[in-house]
Amino acid sequence: MRTFRVNIDGSEQLEYTWENMPVRISSDRLSIFQNYAAACHWHEDFEVLIATDGEMDYFVNGQTLHLQKGEGVFVNARRLHYGYSRTHRDCGFRFMVFHPRLFGTLQPIARQLEAFAADDSMNACKLGAASEAVFCFQRMYESAKAGDAMGTLAQCAELIHMLHLQMTSEGAREDADWSILRKMTGYIQNHYQERVTLEQIAASGAVCRNRCCVLFRQRLSASPMEYVARFRLEQACALLRGGANVTEAALSSGFHGASYFAEVFRSVYHMTPREYQKRVRIEEMQ
Repeated sequence: MRTFRVNIDGSEQLEYTWENMPVRISSDRLSIFQNYAAACHWHEDFEVLIATDGEMDYFVNGQTLHLQKGEGVFVNARRLHYGYSRTHRDCGFRFMVFHPRLFGTLQPIARQLEAFAADDSMNACKLGAASEAVFCFQRMYESAKAGDAMGTLAQCAELIHMLHLQMTSEGAREDADWSILRKMTGYIQNHYQERVTLEQIAASGAVCRNRCCVLFRQRLSASPMEYVARFRLEQACALLRGGANVTEAALSSGFHGASYFAEVFRSVYHMTPREYQKRVRIEEMQ
């Protein structure tokens, strides 16, 4: 089960495919996440995701896109996003993330990418199953899997140019609330192992406690502390899946005791942490 490592600003810390080239191309399934839903997160990188089988929903800054097999989504940098299945059904997907500094030595391109990332009018766009953008992504994916860095870079440049043109014609303004939420969820993801209070979460977004609660409820359908608990549980599940004992998983995920952790875990997942570990082992043997 996947966890999120975060930088000091709360953005996701990514591992790239090549050491000196900020691109990551891989594949996964929704079933690696508890309840078939990733935690809402953000990062400095652009992201493209294509559903390879099944279907899923993809949330980006308040907009939800439904993806069927072959369809995809482009997510601009620094946007809150996550994929999930409302029916708890699995979905396979391929994805690529790349940092705006990918073309860092080509200053005109780097400046254009940074301006693209900073443009609040361009958050995300859906990619049709038969679109040229999806075909371009598939060519780039195959180049990366073959270890062809030059081919990957060339396809990446073509894809981002194509998406920039598409989104420039569409547009959709981001309101300031998403910037505030990004700061607050980033604070949680960076401090979940510590004691986190409503006051601290609100302060990270420079809003009052009431405004903080309203934003979480309106935009993420959860209270701030419910978001904290969910994120901690997701980290704990990953640790349990990796072989940690219940106490280790509890303390490393921000719970201050195995008993309380077990109580919260059971209330959400309707099984104990040990029962979850047994289920995981059985699934792995099948």
